[in-house]
Parts: sequence; C-alpha cells; structure tokens
Amino acid sequence: MLKPSEEAIKQELVDAIRMLERAEYIDHNGHCSVRRDEGSFYINSGGSMRAALTVEDIVTVDLDGKPVDGGNVKPPLEFPIHAEVYRARPKIGAVFHTHPQWSTYLTMTGVQQKVVYAQASLLGDMPVMDSPMSVNSRAIGEKMVAVMGDNPIVMLKAHGVVAAGETVLECFAYAAYVEENARRQYMALQIGEPYVFSDEEQAACRQKLRSPSLFKKTWDHYRSKI
Repeated sequence: MLKPSEEAIKQELVDAIRMLERAEYIDHNGHCSVRRDEGSFYINSGGSMRAALTVEDIVTVDLDGKPVDGGNVKPPLEFPIHAEVYRARPKIGAVFHTHPQWSTYLTMTGVQQKVVYAQASLLGDMPVMDSPMSVNSRAIGEKMVAVMGDNPIVMLKAHGVVAAGETVLECFAYAAYVEENARRQYMALQIGEPYVFSDEEQAACRQKLRSPSLFKKTWDHYRSKI
C-alpha cells in the first residue's frame, strides 16, 4: 500500500480541524497535529482561522517548535502539548488539543468524568491536569504527559482536552467521545445520578469498540457535516 502524500496528510489534518470547529469542540485557539517523523510534525499555524483552514495553514516544525520547511510561520504557543507527547510516546501519530464546552464545565467544577457512554470505555482513566494554565513550555508539557500516562486523553482543568492516537481517525474519535460522554454526564446530572458502566461492561465495550472501522464511522459522521 502506498503511503499517503504530504498533501494528503495535511488535507486530512485540515478536515479534522474543520470538523472539530463545526462541532464546537475547538474554538479560535484549538490545534491539531500529525507526526511527520521522529523529530518533526505537521500542525496548524497559530494565526490560522480554524473554520476556514486550508493546507497552506499547516506548518511543519521540529520538537522545539522551529520551522523545518524554510518558512517563518509560527505554530501555536502550546506546541509543547504535541511535542512532548511525541517525545514520550513513539507509537502516537496524532495529537489534538480541543476546547470543548461540556468536558470543561466538569473540570471547572471538579466533577470527574465517569463512563456513562459506551465509547468512553476507550478513554482510560480520563485524568485531569490540575492547572488551567497554558501548556507553553517543555517543562509544563512534560508535566502534562506525566499526568496523561498511557491514557488516550488528558483533561486540562478549566481549559480543554488533549487527545492522542496512532492515527488521525483514532485521535479524532477520542476527541469526539470524551466530549459526548461529558455532555451526557452533565445532562443526566440535571435529573439525577447517571448510570456508570461497570468494569465488566467497560471491558466488553472496549473489546467491541476499539476498531479502525468504527473510528472511521465516527469520522464519516462528522465529515458529512462540513
């Protein structure tokens, strides 16, 4: 099978960002990346307009945030989110930083996300980094990665969510699942105490739902809306 071209990789990243913006999972400051090689990655530029993103807005930087394609367009200030995940987790191929509403409401109030939605069984412990501050240095990025551990996501208190996956589609699915889980948990809490999946139920869900075809199904659902 032929490897996708650089243009195709950038276009997939553009689609992901525009889908997340349309779903209101990111705002004017969200950013997403794809690993290029061991020491560099593609990411949307800091000044780009997320709702009207094109491949020209994707920049290539090294793990220190320096352009490697001869350009001078800067990445987002929080590029260390991406760089430190890539440094620490060699199997990760994509990292997304979103600013979703429902997940952030829960971290703002100190309410831990529970698995109330089958797909959330794929998200691990859903740890929270207990700081709302920008992840704009290597030191803070390393702290974030330590909190994240081997989980697919980490939540940043009163700030947003970071998702990581082996592929763009997997990463996108995790970013979508965490917000849908939070929305359901938040809405159920307005009525009563939501049902939380048991450990056995979560294990059964993971066995069935960790599937590239189901990640693609999630992707296609959001892709149809842009």
